[in-house]
Amino acid sequence: MKPTNPIPAADPNSQRPWRPRFIQHILGWTCTLLVLMHAASTLAVAPAGYQLLWSDEFDGNALDPAKWKHHWSGQRRDALNAPEAVSVEDGFLVISTFTEDGIHRTGMVSTEGLFEARYGYWEAAIQFQDAPGTFSDFWIHSPTIGEPHDNVALAGVEVDVIEHRTIDNAGNDLSGKSSMNLHWGGYDIYHDGDGDLTPDLQLGTGFHVYGFEWTEAAYRFYIDGRLVWSHHKSISQRTQYAIFSTEVESELWSGRIPEEGYGDRLNTRVKMLVDYVRYYAPDPSTPSLKD
Repeated sequence: MKPTNPIPAADPNSQRPWRPRFIQHILGWTCTLLVLMHAASTLAVAPAGYQLLWSDEFDGNALDPAKWKHHWSGQRRDALNAPEAVSVEDGFLVISTFTEDGIHRTGMVSTEGLFEARYGYWEAAIQFQDAPGTFSDFWIHSPTIGEPHDNVALAGVEVDVIEHRTIDNAGNDLSGKSSMNLHWGGYDIYHDGDGDLTPDLQLGTGFHVYGFEWTEAAYRFYIDGRLVWSHHKSISQRTQYAIFSTEVESELWSGRIPEEGYGDRLNTRVKMLVDYVRYYAPDPSTPSLKD
């Protein structure tokens, strides 16, 4: 992740030995560079048994059309999925939720048709700034979920790596927690699923790293390197694509939309920021990854 607290300049009133100001600046920038290099090398190390195949660090100033498309544009739930709600700025993918002329707008992007994978390890660093009536997701989706409804391996599974809400419909504070959910069999009478809610991990502040390991026999979910949940049935055996989204629906499961909405595009504080997303493919020489 990108550092948010640069190393401060030397305090001339401190009791440290005096150094010329230009020497202080050189030392400060050297330390900063070392920290950045260490952070980059730490984040770039592939998990054991995997190798980096695809990633986006969002270092440009626009969404990369070779990697992303706007997903399910138009009316969805209580908002419009709109391209203007999605931007790339300051090294982050930003999905903003805002209200203008009485209409809520938000965004959803995916790799459908551009990059899809089966098995492996997905990882993203995300900061959530949600509000009542919204929920933000990083998910791995199947284009054929429920087709057929009785063959999960073939049809695929909706894998919600992280679903974040500020509150639930009872008003309970969920800002520090995360939901991981699975859906299969389609979204009608054949729907089935499983899921879990973490304890308070203080996920409502700052960036956190969300990981998802997918093998032939298991799903494993990680937050900041810690295994938080696993599932060993109803495993998809087909390729699936990634989605980042914020959705709006009053009293679905994240409270009521504020009467005043979410502020206009320039002033909204309801945002999902993604520092990076990376996909690591299984190393075929590591047979233990089948477990």
